[in-house]
Amino acid sequence: MKKYLLVILIAFLTSCKTENKNTLQNKNTEKLKFSEKNLAINENYKIGDVRRYGIFPDSAYAYTHPITKEPKINSILDLAEQNGVELFFPKGNYKYPLILDSRENITIKSDKAEFDIIQITPNAKNRKKPKNITIKGTIITFDRLGITEASNIKIDSVIIHSSIEKNPRKTRSRGCHIYHGCNNIKIKYLQIKDFGSGDKRYQNNHAALAIDGWGNNPKNIRIDEVIINSSDRHGVYITGENNVIKKMTIEKYGQGSSELMSGMQDAAKGEEKVLSGLWVNRCNNCTLNYVTVLTKGNNGYALKLDEGKSSEPTIINKIILDVDYKDELILDDLLTNVLVKKIIKQ
Repeated sequence: MKKYLLVILIAFLTSCKTENKNTLQNKNTEKLKFSEKNLAINENYKIGDVRRYGIFPDSAYAYTHPITKEPKINSILDLAEQNGVELFFPKGNYKYPLILDSRENITIKSDKAEFDIIQITPNAKNRKKPKNITIKGTIITFDRLGITEASNIKIDSVIIHSSIEKNPRKTRSRGCHIYHGCNNIKIKYLQIKDFGSGDKRYQNNHAALAIDGWGNNPKNIRIDEVIINSSDRHGVYITGENNVIKKMTIEKYGQGSSELMSGMQDAAKGEEKVLSGLWVNRCNNCTLNYVTVLTKGNNGYALKLDEGKSSEPTIINKIILDVDYKDELILDDLLTNVLVKKIIKQ
């Protein structure tokens, strides 16, 4: 009988301990979830306006939210993710990065808001893949737009500037990189005004717009229009499957140096240093509708048409050049799967 009572007592204590532990975990979880009203600091602004939560452009306001004790930007991203609040960033320079790592179901509206970097990748800790992110309006970065292992991303307009003064890294732009594992990325307008080269800080600067990823190349990438105003290295490097760029304009490429440049995904060693305006490589079942490449004053080939699956050709409907066509303008691989329907002079 005593043994029986002892077993019941131990079971009861264990149950209480487990219940207390679960209660504590629930309380800790609840601490991470704040209502919109809890986060509001200045209720004169509408719900979703970041100024309502203490975030102002061109401001020296405190970085940490007084309620969450976390960075304000993290707190409002939590709010958007957990409560479905659309965030609005008014025009101005926010002086910090917009990191959307491992985020999902977030909508942001930007009125030419400026950030040093815009990043949408898996978080280094949990490796959760970001998905279902929408950025409306025009957003500006002084460093790079980087997207990795993300899906269902929609962006209206991105402008990438170079500004050593506004970039905390004190470097020129690193352009736009859509990297391995990406699927269903849609960008209506992308403009890259400058893409830098130089010391080792630029070693992974390959192309102003790079769509690549060894063994897990991007799929279903849709860009309505991309403009490359100036690139020290390649203008555009594209790989992957079922990707579409409706309109592409490359004004300057090969303006800098390939010295200290690292190797590139899906390319043989040394190929990266043969600069070009547009490089199409291992690109299967892709479509580039209208491609304009200006060659005067640029260094390297206008086009590099590399290998791909012959059964899944990539189609370039029209190439527009600023000079009469010559074979020397294009470097094409014997195994290329790129079909060019029409070449005209601008």
